[in-house]
Amino acid sequence: MKGLFNKVRNRPTRRRYVVSTILKETGEFETAVFETNFFYIPRSFSRPALCIQNDSKDDAWALHHQLAARLAQEYPVKLFEELRRA
Repeated sequence: MKGLFNKVRNRPTRRRYVVSTILKETGEFETAVFETNFFYIPRSFSRPALCIQNDSKDDAWALHHQLAARLAQEYPVKLFEELRRA
């Protein structure tokens, strides 16, 4: 597998997101969160709400699953700020 993809509906705000992890040509993994419309189609592919780079597959996939689980429960703005600082 070269990537992961999850549809997430945030319970507190009722907004919909897509969490995507891909393997880039440089060998790095990139996890991005996109805000979507009702049909889970991203509003903008060029401007993700959050984008994090990882070197290893295990770290990227762990981040992907953790992010998808937390995004369903927590307020997105606070979660994105926390992950940008880390």
